[in-house]
This record gives sequence, C-alpha cells and structure tokens, in this order.
Amino acid sequence: MVLLSALLGIAADRLLTHLHEYRSYHHFLGYIDWIRERFSGPAWDHIGGLVLLLLPVWLAIGLLQTWFADWLFGLVGLLFNIAVFVYCMGPRDLSGDVDNWCEVSESSDTDLRRRAAGRLLGGEVPPKDPIACARKLAGAVLVEANDRLFAVLFWFVLLGPLGAVLYRSAAVLYQQRRGQDEFGESVAWLHAVLVWLPARLVALGYALSGHFDAAMEGWRKAHSDHPQGTEGSEHILVVTGAGALGLEAEESAEDAIQSPVRAAMRLVWRTLTMWLVALSLLTLAGWAG
Repeated sequence: MVLLSALLGIAADRLLTHLHEYRSYHHFLGYIDWIRERFSGPAWDHIGGLVLLLLPVWLAIGLLQTWFADWLFGLVGLLFNIAVFVYCMGPRDLSGDVDNWCEVSESSDTDLRRRAAGRLLGGEVPPKDPIACARKLAGAVLVEANDRLFAVLFWFVLLGPLGAVLYRSAAVLYQQRRGQDEFGESVAWLHAVLVWLPARLVALGYALSGHFDAAMEGWRKAHSDHPQGTEGSEHILVVTGAGALGLEAEESAEDAIQSPVRAAMRLVWRTLTMWLVALSLLTLAGWAG
C-alpha cells in the first residue's frame, strides 16, 4: 500500500495543482503558539518539551492511520494515506516555482524576478548578477527538493502518514519558529535529526543520476568540512548536486541564465524516478518473500 499511496500521491500533486491551495500550516502553528502561551519555561524549551508539544498531533495521526487501515478492504486507509502524503509535500510546488522563475528570468522587471527567485530561496535576497543568481537557484532547487518531496517520501515509506506528519511538523517549526533561544535550538536539533539520512540518500541519488565522479568528489569535500545540523545536510546536497550536474563552462550567456536551474530540476526528476524504482523492487522482494 505504501508504494501505491506514494505513486498516487505524487501523481495527484502533479495533476491536481489546485490542491496546493489547501496546503496551509497556520492552524498547526496556531496550536503550537497556543500551547506555548500556557506552558512555558525551561522544562518546555528543551527537546523533551518540544516532543510533548508535538505528541498529540503525532498520536492523532497514528491512531487514524491504524483505525482507517482496514476500512472497506483498505480503500479508506489508502485514501487517508494519499491525502496526508499530498498535504505534507510542498507546501509550494517546486517545478511550478522553477517554471515561474524561468519565465521571468530575463524580464526587465527587477521586482518580479526577485519575487520569483525568493520562492526558491526562502525569501533570501538573490545575487544581482544573473548567472550567479541562476547557480544559487540551482543549489536551492537541490535543497528544496529534499524538503518538499524526498524527506517526506522517506519518512512516509518508513512510518506511513505518521512519518510524513513527523517530518513536516518539524520542518514547519524549523522554518517558522526557530531562533537563538533554547526552544529554537531544540527545533533545529529535531529537524537536523529527521533530515540527516534523507539528505544523504538524496545526495547519493544525485550522484547516481548525474556525473558520478564529480558528485562523489563534492561529497568527499563536503564531508571533509564535518557538516553539522540542517545547514550541513543542505551543504552536502548543494555540493554533491553541483558535481552531479556537471554544467558546461562554455554555455552561452543566454543559456547560462536558465540552464542551471532547469538542469537541477531534471536531476531531481531522475533521482525521484530512481527512488521509485528502488521502492518498487523492495516492494516486489517483500511480496516474493
């Protein structure tokens, strides 16, 4: 059921783009803020307190996952799995953001280009140089693919809908509520733990889907820097993915603006195909066993 749910979920996300409008996590953030207003202090700021804050959400999803599993010969469970998986992806469509930026990349409207780039850079100000901006955006695509898709898929395969919610809840808090206080550090630690293995599997997928030798050289270089936390995992994705892309230095200036970003998106699709093939083979092996 996991394989079928993942395939149908990815298909639904690509074909039913209007579903993206419903991916909002304001209610979840409101719940976290409401709880923290009533339970605050050092005991609630460390990792144990953070887990207690998230535990009701995780338990609710786990109970629903178990409860729906056998309804109508598993059909209700399948629909529940797909709904949760699609909801936890994104929240924005990565390929849509890439297409949007490519459409406006040569526009004379600076604000339009900056807004399009900001959707991939998380609001970060893009470089003014067009080619430098394109290469930075290519790295952002490689990182965002892990957050928006691969990490969700990884935990969904391991734990079902609970796994998808587990990762997305940590990712939303990391993006919206991390800070320099102890609670922010706990959020960063939890997210770093959940993103560590998916990021390295995705980086390996980039290497296998692109220029392997250059990608592995980037992998070794990134690990020689002793990467720490979420930033370290993102660094591995960027450096390994950049090696896998192997963009030609002799590209024309016209092509160099868009080609790194489009090449990064193609690398993501190839890696996703590899993941789904591997998941299919593991599923068939489980049935055969």
